[in-house]
Amino acid sequence: SLTLFTDRNINMGEVFTAGMFQALNPMYIIFLAPVFAWIWVKLAAKGLEPTTPAKFGLGILQVGLGFAVLVYGTSLADPDGKVSIIWLALMYLLHTTGELCLSPVGLSMVTKLSVKRIAAMMMGVWFLSSAFASYVGGMIAGAMAINDNDTGAVDALTSLAIYSSVFEKLAWVAIGLAFVVLALSPLLHKRMHGVR
Repeated sequence: SLTLFTDRNINMGEVFTAGMFQALNPMYIIFLAPVFAWIWVKLAAKGLEPTTPAKFGLGILQVGLGFAVLVYGTSLADPDGKVSIIWLALMYLLHTTGELCLSPVGLSMVTKLSVKRIAAMMMGVWFLSSAFASYVGGMIAGAMAINDNDTGAVDALTSLAIYSSVFEKLAWVAIGLAFVVLALSPLLHKRMHGVR
């Protein structure tokens, strides 16, 4: 969906193609993973490291903010329905930092909190949840399906309205869920029996 949005509604100029933007997430991960590892170590040394549930909440919040940034960017689209490339890059940055708060921490917690005899199975369940998320992502992409009227071309203003509407809903859901997780994080942390 983001690739189609990029193709239809991002002002890429003459140099870029929509598929090239798929490289932003791995590129951000390569550059930011060491920074996040350093930040967590420094915060832990000062006793300020967020708990694992709080990191989950922060990760989800950043995903919501990423979609909110994109919605804001769509409100600034030019008359042709094209959005500045900056908003897409910022969305990918926020999604990546959210992923770095959630993904490595989640797999580590599955290992630490699982009973040893079923730890491998629980890691499989963790990865199965990613597969389920891909399925849900496909359903969301279906909600953004745009009829091209058999011409192969899609009107940029029409697609912009559809994408913006779905991105706004995703932003609100993610931000709301993040606040729920952050509010519950002290309780969840207590139930982790001292595991950081």
